[in-house]
Order: sequence, then C-alpha cells, then structure tokens
Amino acid sequence: MLERLRIKNLAIVEAAELSFSAGLNVITGETGAGKSLLVESVNLLVGGRADSGLVREGAASASVEGEFRVGAAAPAVAALLGEWGIDFEGDTLIVRRELGANGKSRALVNQAALTQSSLRQLGELLADLHGQHDHQSLLRADAGAHVLDRLGDCEPERDAYLEHRERWRAACAALEVLEAQLATHETRRGHWIEAALEIDELDPREGEEASLRNEAARLAHAGRLRELIAHAVDRLAGEDGAALDRLHAAAHALEQAAGLDSSLLSIGPALDDARIAAADAARSLEDYAARLEGESADPDEIGRIELRREGYAKLARKYRRDAAGLIAWREELRQELATGEDAEGALARARAAGSEAAAACSAAGRAWGLKRKSAARTWGQRLCRELPPLGLPNGRIEFALEAVAGDEGFPAGGLERVEIRFTANPGQPPAKLQKVASGGELSRIMLALKCALEAQDRVDVRIFDEVDSGIGGPVAQAVGERLRRLADHGQVVCVTHLPMIAALGQHHLHVTKHVTAGRTHVRVLTLEGGDRIEALARMLAGDRVSDTSRRQAREWISAAELSRT
Repeated sequence: MLERLRIKNLAIVEAAELSFSAGLNVITGETGAGKSLLVESVNLLVGGRADSGLVREGAASASVEGEFRVGAAAPAVAALLGEWGIDFEGDTLIVRRELGANGKSRALVNQAALTQSSLRQLGELLADLHGQHDHQSLLRADAGAHVLDRLGDCEPERDAYLEHRERWRAACAALEVLEAQLATHETRRGHWIEAALEIDELDPREGEEASLRNEAARLAHAGRLRELIAHAVDRLAGEDGAALDRLHAAAHALEQAAGLDSSLLSIGPALDDARIAAADAARSLEDYAARLEGESADPDEIGRIELRREGYAKLARKYRRDAAGLIAWREELRQELATGEDAEGALARARAAGSEAAAACSAAGRAWGLKRKSAARTWGQRLCRELPPLGLPNGRIEFALEAVAGDEGFPAGGLERVEIRFTANPGQPPAKLQKVASGGELSRIMLALKCALEAQDRVDVRIFDEVDSGIGGPVAQAVGERLRRLADHGQVVCVTHLPMIAALGQHHLHVTKHVTAGRTHVRVLTLEGGDRIEALARMLAGDRVSDTSRRQAREWISAAELSRT
C-alpha cells in the first residue's frame, strides 16, 4: 500500500505531501489543476522515464518520495532486493526519485541506489498504473496471450514449455556444431593426428614448465648460489659471533634478568622461537647446498632439463599454446578424433537427443494450449457479462487461438497465436480488437479485464488516471462499483472528474491551483464532512451549487457508506 507521497518542484507542484488510506482513494480537482501529476509522481517511483522537463521552472532539481507498506508482495520484494544486496526488514520501503534540470537522475530504495531498469522491475511488484492511455497496451500483438495466460493461470504450463524449448534449442545447436565439425573432419584429421602424437611424445604435465625453468636457472647460477648459501650458513651457525651463538647468549642474559624482574619472563618465548627458527633455517640451507652440489656435478641432468624445455618451446611455437593449453587441447583432439571415428553414431545420438527434446517440447506446448483453450471458453463468457454494465450492452469479447505454422518450430509464445476479438454491435461477428475497438471501448474493456484479474494481481496498489473519461450515468456508476470492488482486494487510487465515483471513495484528496506573485502553486487537501459534500456538489453543478446538488452529494456518500457495511 502507498501510505505517503512527497513531491518537490515537480512541474507546477512546488511542494506537496499526501497521505493515502487502504481501500478506494479518489483524487479530484479542476482540469489542469495537477491531478495527473500525482499519478506521474508514482510512475517515477516505479521506474517511469525521468524527463528533465518535469523540473519546476527555476528549480535545479525535483524529487518524489513514496513510502510503501508491502503486503502480499513482501516475499518477492525481499527476494529481489536480496539479489541486489539491499537489506529489507519489516514491511516498509522508502522509494525516492530525483530529477535534475541538467538531465541527470537517480533512484534510491531504502537509501540504496538503483538503476532505472532495476527500479522498474521492483515497481512491477509495488503498483499497477493504468494511465489515460494505458488501455492502448491491448493493441500490442502479444496482448491476447498475455491476458489469457494471466486469467487462466497458465504460467506453470508456460514455464514448463519454455524450459523444454531451451533444451530443444540447445540440442539443435549441438547438432549444428557436430555437423560443422564433421564437415571439416577429413581435411583436418591429419593435422590433429600429428599434433596428438607430438603432444603424447612430449607428455606435458601441469606445472612442469615453470619447474624446469626454475631448475635451469638454479643450475646455471650454481656457483654464485653456493657462495651465497655458504655465507648465509656461516652467519647463522658459523664461528666468531654467528647468529645462533648470539641468540643463545641473549637468552642466557634474559634468563638472569628475569630472575631479578619477573615481568621479563614474557619475552623469553619469543626469543626461544627466534633461536629455533634460526636453527631450522641453517639446516635447510645446508640441505639445499648439498643438493645443489650433487646436481651441478651431473651434466646429464642439465641436458635432460634443457631437452624438456626445448620440447615445450617447440610445441609452444608451433601450436601457440603453453603447457596447460597443450594438455587441454590434447583432450579436445581425443574427442574430435573419437567423434570422427564414430561419425554416424555421433550424428545418430545428436539427432535422437534433438528429437527427444522436440517431443518433450511439443507435449509441453500442447498442455499449455489445452489450458489456454479451457481458459478462453471460461473467461470469454465471464468478460461478456462484464461489458453491458460498462455501457457496451451488445458487447462480445472472445479469445481466438490459431495454430502456429509447423515451419516456425517452437515459438516463445507457444504453439498458437492468441487474439482478443470484440464486437459492440449485434449481428456483427467479433473481429480483431485492435481493428474494431474505439479508444473509449478499449478503456472500458481494460477495466473489465482489471476486475477479472483482481484475484491474480500480485500488487497491493492499483492506480487509475481518469478511467471514467467520456462516460456518465449508469455506466459511470458501474465503473465506480468495479473500482470499489477492486479496492476490496487492495488499495486503489483513482483520479476522477465524476462526482458519483468520487463519492465512493473512502479517502478523498482534492487538488487546487492558484497564482501568487506570477507563479502557479498547487495545493492538495484531504476532504471530509461538509467540505467533501461541497466539493461533490460543485463537481455536479459547477459554480451554481444548490441545496439540490448538496442533497445529491449526501445521498451518494450515504449510499457508498451503506454499501460497505
């Protein structure tokens, strides 16, 4: 639920803070007063495009901040924020969007920065916005499939199909790679065999090349190494003040001092560790010197090392691979040659894998299609019942499923195309919605779909911007009743210009604008009691408010309150 909205320097809104309640929230005001800017503010909070033109004239930046109390969507929100490393505890999200007049913008969620695309992804879990032109989404080519799958709860079948489709595509790709390999196998087979034999003759081992390089360097500098090691050993354990003798003397002196001052006892272990480490180092150096003496006296060992190094260098020059690369390539060559030896078998296995994946994908596609057909029958009838109260007495709506041509494989949208078909006239068969429905009809069909989808909706906030445009009388009453019904399942915010719909609201916000010192300012007031009655009467009668219009306003409010009890 959207609990609070704070706006600063957005178009004609210098500063505004709004509170919303559960249920149906209505926003009223004169044309041009800034009602739709409130919807635009929420649109920014759920990832809408930031336009620097929205920044108030003379201001360096604009900001919108919303406080959302997350309900049913909390697990999904927590999982998504967790992927982004954002902590989410409790049930409240503070979303902030800042727009600079210089074109820069940023988004923050609980003080953590998000990209616009990430904010849009999060926004899909927070709110569903239906603006003045959102009904045009019904004109998209995939609208029928999207709506039918939502209505029919076909997502599990869709996901299963898409999973099998990915396996089928992977099998097809593997077959293409294999066929390409076999097409060049004969021309490259001789080269592969030669390379495999040379690598086998060298028998490269992981890490050996670096080890040989170190051995060669050690033997090449054996004389200098012996000299340096002998010097180090002499300094550690030789005569005339070697390190070990000095450490022993120091330890003896410290032991005597500790007898006089016990606080020095803590230093003794450190000195003992130094004596042990120095003794270990001396022994290790002596062992190294002995090995070095033996290796330097063996010219065969030097020759063996240089021969191995030359073998590595030769293959590295020829095949442009180091030791690790040669080892990995040898395994690839083994597989390539084995595949070539069993070309028919490899092709048969790859084709069988592709056929198996295609069969599984086809079965999943048929299961999805059967679920869609059942949903099309059920929901076509239900939606037809929704249309007459919305001013479409002869309206008919249906979902038409048309099989996809076989040469199209397994499209991402399933094995059939889904069209929404509609007619508003008796005797006229339903035709493609995009071709026959007017803007007003589309808007009311969208509202019917929203009501039908109320149980499947995964958001807690639904926002409608003038969904009642161009209607009145019984149709307006029907629209209002459906908005109120939606509000039983979650928060609804509706911008309206019809008093009979505004009277249904459980929370009424009224937007006004005025000019001070040549600047336009917007105020948002919460209307209650007599102020609300006066506003409804003015919406009904204009400037000529009368007792009759006030009485009508009271009746509408009383009827709305009675319907909620």
